[in-house]
Order: sequence, then C-alpha cells, then structure tokens
Amino acid sequence: MKSIFIDCSLGISGDMLASALFDLGVPRSIFLDNLVKLNIDQNYNCKFNVGDSEGIKGIICTKNEIELKKLPRSLNDIKNLLFDSKLNDYVKKKSIRVFEILAGAEAIVHGNEISDVHFHELGSMDSILDIVNVCSAIDFLKPYNIYFSNPPSGKGIVSTSHGPLPVPVPTVLEIARQEKIPLMVLDDKYLGEITTPTGIALIATFIDKFSQLDKINIKKIGIGLGSKNISRPNFLRVLLIDENDDYIENNKPCYENIIAQEAWIDDSTPEDVAVLIERLRSAGAIDVICYSVDMKKNRKGICIQAIVYPKHKNILRDVWFNYSTTIGIRENKISRWILPRRTVCHNTKFGTVNVKQVIRPNGQVSKKIEHKDLTKITLNTGIPIEEIRQELIIELSEFYELDDWSF
Repeated sequence: MKSIFIDCSLGISGDMLASALFDLGVPRSIFLDNLVKLNIDQNYNCKFNVGDSEGIKGIICTKNEIELKKLPRSLNDIKNLLFDSKLNDYVKKKSIRVFEILAGAEAIVHGNEISDVHFHELGSMDSILDIVNVCSAIDFLKPYNIYFSNPPSGKGIVSTSHGPLPVPVPTVLEIARQEKIPLMVLDDKYLGEITTPTGIALIATFIDKFSQLDKINIKKIGIGLGSKNISRPNFLRVLLIDENDDYIENNKPCYENIIAQEAWIDDSTPEDVAVLIERLRSAGAIDVICYSVDMKKNRKGICIQAIVYPKHKNILRDVWFNYSTTIGIRENKISRWILPRRTVCHNTKFGTVNVKQVIRPNGQVSKKIEHKDLTKITLNTGIPIEEIRQELIIELSEFYELDDWSF
C-alpha cells in the first residue's frame, strides 16, 4: 500500500505542497493540463524550477501575473468556475471542499453568512491553481493514507487586505479549531506567516492522521520550497512510503494496527441494535460483532464490538453517539496479522461473480465466491447453491494471477 507522509513542520502553503508533489514524481503534464481545463489565459505560465533554500535543494513554483484587476470572488463564483471546468469529478469535489473550509472559517471570523464571504488573496487565480494542482496531484498518486506532521503556528504580524493581522491569522486559527488540527509552536526567529490559510485548509481536506510514523519504508522524497527568504531553510517535504511492501513480496502476513471500539447496551431493542450494527458497517467498520453480557443490577445487555481502521475511528464515534443509546464507548489500539487478499470480478456461465482470493505464505491461493452472488444465482435459476458453487470452483480453477495483491 503506497501512502504519503507530508512533513510540514517548517510550514505549509499551497504552492509549496504542489512543488513537493511535483518533485515526488507527479508528471508536469498533470499541472499543465490544469491550465487548459480551467480555461486560464494561454499566456499564463506555471513553472516548477530547481532551487535551494539555505542550502536545501528542492522545487519552487513560479507563476506570472495575468489578472489586471484582482476582483474578490465569492464561494459561488469559485464553485461555478470549477464546475464549468474540464477537471475530473474528484479534483472538482476536493478543490471545492478546500474553499468551503476556507469560506466557513472566514464567515465566522468576519461574522458573515458563508454566501456573503468574498475571497481577496485566496480568490486569486494563483490560489485557485495552487489548490487544483494539489488536488490533481493527489488524484494522480492515489495514496492509501495521507499522514501529516503538526503544522507550525508561526508568530508576528502580517499585512493583509483587512490591514495588519497577528500570526497565526484568524482564518488559520479558526480552521485549526473547527477541524481539530493541533498547531505546533516552533522555536523560530522568523516573524511572519508560515502556515497559510490555503495550507491548513488542504490539511483539513486530505488528512487521514497526524503522525510521526513508527517505521517508514521510504520509496521517494519530494521537496517543495517556499518563495520567502526567511534566513533559514524554508521547505516542505513529501515522503512516498510503502507500509507493507516487504510482506507482499514474500507472501507473508502483514502486521498492522487497528482500533477496537466497544459499548455495552441494556436499553435498546434487538431491532435497534441491528440497525446500529448496519450503520457501523456502512460507516467503515471492518467488522462488527455482538453477544450477550450480564450488566449491573443483573440486567441482560448486549456487548457490541467494532474494529476499524484508524482513519475511520472518528466517523464511527459519531455513529455510536448519534445513533445508539450508549453514553460512552471503550476504545483500544489492537494489532493483527493479515494475509494479502483481493476481490476480483469474473465472468462465468452464470454471469458475473465476485471472488475473494487469499495468498498464503506457502504460495497457495485460496478462493471463496461471494455468497450474495451465489444467492442471486440460485434465486434466478433454481439450481441448488452447493451445485452452483462446485461448478464455479471448477470453472475458476485456472484463475491464479498473482498481480495487484494488497492487504
């Protein structure tokens, strides 16, 4: 599983992150195509050049200015610009999400409705392109997880269209509050903004986890330089990491950390519990189980346990507290070993069926046909389900391709 770790401990902005992703290996054509898809003036240039910051080599993004009049844009103006573009749906959705986060924070800071928010610096074509470039680069890489280090708060005072403002500026603070992003106090002599509103909005949009990873199998490093000369290295780096490549290559089990969430409930009906379990599964639980327990005052209750990937734990917490009667859950980090597996779609004489394949350490491949597909076939044909299973096993006996295995 390829993931990326974005080390923004010295600061983050949209152009720095785009530059680092370019240095990581995202093709130049991805960024150039955005100019066309956004229908930007053909004389506008967006270049990625090699540079250095206090001796650190990296990539710096430069653009030429084409907007003669920097008119403020509303959120709807930007949405319409993106909707009318030829960008794909993922890039449109993520780019709009970044601007929605910015608009929500600006509305609170200025005491306005979101519809009344007008972006000044953030509404420029430069900022729009930075955000679209990052979103399209992430779409190209398609990482399994995106990790961030804690961004720095910065200090000092900066000049804005609203006049001088303290650092971190109100919009950055508001996004950090709303999205629960911990800001790091950096021992730094530089007085100025090092985490920009665009930078922290991109974190809020893409973050799976804030983490200094226990172990990192690094495949590649991308360095993005900031445009400011601040008398110290000014860069952001993105690490392309492989979280379990060694295990896949050797057909060995993979060790991973997941989260277990549990609640004991004695005041819900079995029908309500069934709905809760389905909601937990739909929200991203790997699996959910329940069993009877004896609770206080000799009451019979139900223990419901869900296991979930760390990036989905907050979503499941919301399900527990919004859709069950529990007033608390127990949560623990647990570890497990799993084998490489995949689900593939295969055309058979009965129609299309999904087959789960698992590769074992000795190289043997186990196959299991999805039961819902077997059920559908038996209901449509009247053939006993075991007879269908046996015929499909024979038909699929040669299906042993070993490419594209994951965990």
